[in-house]
Amino acid sequence: MDLRRRLENTRWTEQPEALGWELGADAAYVRALCEHWRTEHDWRATEALINEHENVRWEGLHCLRIPAREDGVPVVLLHGWPSGPLEYLQSAELLAEAGYPALVPSLPGFGWSEDPGTPLNVAGVAARLHALVSDGLGVERYAVAGGDWGAIIAARMAFDQPDAVAGLYLSTPGTLPVPGDLGDLGQAEQDFVEIGTRWRRRQGHHLVIQSLAPDVISPALNDSPAGLAAYLLDKYRKWSDCDGDVEKRFSKDQLCDFVTMFWAEQTIASSMRLYWGERSDRWRLGPGETIGVPAAVSLWAGQIPDPPREWTERILTDLRRWTVMESGGHFAALEEPENYTSDLLAFLSGVS
Repeated sequence: MDLRRRLENTRWTEQPEALGWELGADAAYVRALCEHWRTEHDWRATEALINEHENVRWEGLHCLRIPAREDGVPVVLLHGWPSGPLEYLQSAELLAEAGYPALVPSLPGFGWSEDPGTPLNVAGVAARLHALVSDGLGVERYAVAGGDWGAIIAARMAFDQPDAVAGLYLSTPGTLPVPGDLGDLGQAEQDFVEIGTRWRRRQGHHLVIQSLAPDVISPALNDSPAGLAAYLLDKYRKWSDCDGDVEKRFSKDQLCDFVTMFWAEQTIASSMRLYWGERSDRWRLGPGETIGVPAAVSLWAGQIPDPPREWTERILTDLRRWTVMESGGHFAALEEPENYTSDLLAFLSGVS
């Protein structure tokens, strides 16, 4: 198998002793993960779990559809980067058990959806996903939940299609566009701006390269499974609530599942180009523009910087639920599926 051959023949780099993660990725851990990937990981078992559910394809887009016995409002679950439908699989199953049909698309150029070609921006992705749900799946009214790119795409769907979106649930409100009307900022809002700027400078290196020149590194990541693993592992470790020990949150098999998804489908390049597409034509709220559908926000302890409620209410004018979680991080639905789904269900109980 090509993947195993490439992993076996990796030209590993030397790393100064004891620096490890300070340099972005601990070489010894990446090597151990890749050895697990080569010799023990069973992707076919993961495929079997995915294929227990209906896999729908429509105009190049992929979507998992999990029906429910009751007729609760369908819930669209949107992942971000570097992620895919696997992040929401357990939550989708829990939603269906509770009576809410779940729809879990692969974003264009991610997972099992086709490369859209010319990179899309948030507005373009939102339009395509709404078409998938309404035209492809025949769902006229739905709730939408998301994190990372999934959060801002979900918000754009609610902005563009308020009559179709019954409710909006966000686990990363920091990805929302800047409010159209800022006015005088309170101290908490000023602190958020400062903390966010510092985070982007110190930890947001991916934002720079992927929004300006994604194809400088995408050939290397698409060609080297070890390089791909190292690049993605940095994000799974830094953005999760793991206290620096990534296996507190994800098993080696879970990590390999995500890396395999990007490797097998060769979607690392097309997924990173979303950053380029959005930078080229960014969604900005104009004066007086807000999102008025019923909304809820959950904040997670290990998350990238979150805005205060007063900042978020400048954007979401019908914010009905604001939950501060004691644990969990950027990949909330994967890290804390029961808590994530429980909070989402509490919100859904009040929308229709």
